[in-house]
Amino acid sequence: MFRLLLPIFIVCGFLAEAVVAAEYPYTPTSVRIGIENTYKNGLWTPITLEWESPVLEHGYYARLVIQCSDSDGTPVRYSYRITRDKEARDGNRAVVLAKLGRKDEPIQIAFHRGDEFTSYPVPSPVNAERPIYLIFGNDDIGLQGAVAELMLREDRRPLLVKVNSFDDLPTEWFGYEAVEMVVLTTTEPELFAGLTADCPKIKALDDWLKLGGKMLLCAGKDAGQFLEPNDGVLRPFFPGQFAGMTEMRSGTPFELFVNSKRQIFMNGTEEAPFMRMPRIVEQRGMISMQDGDLPLVLRCAHGLGTIIYFGGDLSERPLKNWRDRTILVRNIMQWNRTPERGVLTPRSGGMLQLGYNDIAGQIRSALDQFEGVRVVPFSVILIILTAYWLVIGLFDWFFVHKVLKRPILTWVTFPLWIVLFSVLTYVLAVSGRLSDTLLVNPLHIYDADHETGVMRTSHWRNVYSSIEQHYGYDILSDSDNDYFSWFGLPGSGLGGMAPKTVSPHVWQVGSRQDSYRKIVDVPIQTHSTKSFFAQRVEPQREESKWIAAKLSDEEGVPVGTIEVPEDFYYPLQNCILVYGRWALELGEIAPGQTIRVTKTTPRREMRDLLMPPQTLDNAALHGFAAYNPQSTDLEYIVRVMSLHRALGGFETTGLHHAYQPSLDMSDLLTVDRALFLGRVESQLDMFYRSPLPITLTESSPRWRGERSDTTGGVLDEPVRPGFVNPGAGR
Repeated sequence: MFRLLLPIFIVCGFLAEAVVAAEYPYTPTSVRIGIENTYKNGLWTPITLEWESPVLEHGYYARLVIQCSDSDGTPVRYSYRITRDKEARDGNRAVVLAKLGRKDEPIQIAFHRGDEFTSYPVPSPVNAERPIYLIFGNDDIGLQGAVAELMLREDRRPLLVKVNSFDDLPTEWFGYEAVEMVVLTTTEPELFAGLTADCPKIKALDDWLKLGGKMLLCAGKDAGQFLEPNDGVLRPFFPGQFAGMTEMRSGTPFELFVNSKRQIFMNGTEEAPFMRMPRIVEQRGMISMQDGDLPLVLRCAHGLGTIIYFGGDLSERPLKNWRDRTILVRNIMQWNRTPERGVLTPRSGGMLQLGYNDIAGQIRSALDQFEGVRVVPFSVILIILTAYWLVIGLFDWFFVHKVLKRPILTWVTFPLWIVLFSVLTYVLAVSGRLSDTLLVNPLHIYDADHETGVMRTSHWRNVYSSIEQHYGYDILSDSDNDYFSWFGLPGSGLGGMAPKTVSPHVWQVGSRQDSYRKIVDVPIQTHSTKSFFAQRVEPQREESKWIAAKLSDEEGVPVGTIEVPEDFYYPLQNCILVYGRWALELGEIAPGQTIRVTKTTPRREMRDLLMPPQTLDNAALHGFAAYNPQSTDLEYIVRVMSLHRALGGFETTGLHHAYQPSLDMSDLLTVDRALFLGRVESQLDMFYRSPLPITLTESSPRWRGERSDTTGGVLDEPVRPGFVNPGAGR
């Protein structure tokens, strides 16, 4: 009986949708791309639409379709079902996510499947190598001046974007994929009116932060109203327990923090008020500045991400009028005014030689090496072209004039040479190709944080098809926090997302992104490849599933134990523990095994990770560590990708790490964390990474406030000790 009624139900469903479409016409009136019109190609981008129509009643829905191209020029259709929420303030607004592949190409939008698409222009994307900083609240905090003083090219300096409303922000964490850092200040409390820690947009921001994001939290006189309630909007980001508001009556700690001779005046008047900020107890992380027992600047880990906390209002008196406010901001961010080890003279020619300028492109290139598929090197093609020119230009003339002495025969020999070289080229091309074959090269990276229970899995999947075919892929997950989509190539090289020349569109009808977790009907040309990327947020697991560690810093070296649970996935190979300037070699660790880490554990300088594995044992080369951007060794690439900024960034690798910056875990080395890396023993390329907490002792250089070059890049300032001002009143 059910089988007989099922077709009737399906038909009725389509008829109901058609009736709703006829009853509720949709005419888009506003289309905004990105957050405050800011986005990057190849990354998930919020698209805000507003339309004219009667507000959707509860229970009705609209079918929205957005079409744009991926990095290969293949059209991709993103389909969404927009429903009316009872608590929604505006039923004629929707914020959805899509990926824009090629620079400056318009997007097409249609409501319902039968409607015609309407093209809408898009603003120019942000340069892929330029970090984006979102500012929530007052943006007059001295950050603009600090950025201007960085010795960086204009297209490499952070782009500061002020967020004027939460309406256009995504409700999924990967909607912040293009964002490098979020700056949150409390001097515009009206911006957070009506928001709680449990609302979807704050939850998405918190998830993004736990999964590798970075935040600067400036909590001043208005912070209490967002911290006192149990669901206060700042609660998820506060680095400790809130113990009420307090008052600071002396600026001496700030003056010492920046070595300034300019005094900060505080007398309680309107022109020089005392500073109010939250009191923190049971704080976590590393304190860089404090007033007595009141932390003023601290850095802490937040899952796989990091939080920089500042107590006070940088946009209010007395700090607003302090002439050294820019230096204060620079020290809070741990920025250096000096060039990034020669960042003004970066390597050149990398794009021309490699076709990519980002380490994400190196991963994609390595995964394009398929077993049994041989690619003809360009040098061979160049030799064939040179031989062809010499044969038809010199040898043929000599052969018919001097040997045969019949110049007219060139009408016969010339076509023969063309046929011969054509056949040779065809044989070389076909000999390295497989027939009727679908090959997949995967890469998996598992990131786990024991303290918060966060586990993120990143999957790369390169597909080779020997025939022209359409395929479908999904992430095999029921979670709303996961996504699976195409993977672009950063840069302006051949196949890049910012091409300098016009690239033709091979496909007129392309793939469909039915949900964030599934893409279907993906066309792949004959003997071609396609790249995909997915990220999953695993549910919190039992304690026994996590690697546990008890480590302390003794004279700059981690000492203690690392324990792998018995029911861990597989044995871990080539394990290393990175902390400070050292990379400790732990070897292989089996499930259920406990490793003792001591000062005698074999270790190398962290910079040695830049060297190709085959040269590590050559002591004569250790002083000339240089990264090989052409390597296809995935373990080598993953290690450098994990510590890109700590190893010196672009200057030492010749590659940027801007396309997937959340996978760079260097910032965790600036707080009380060591980074554990190991290769999972299996037939697949699988790697495991975990930040492990470190307890600082009195013998630690960080405890004494000594310089420790653990970050590289622009984060290259020492961690400073706490400054105590016993005379400050509260």
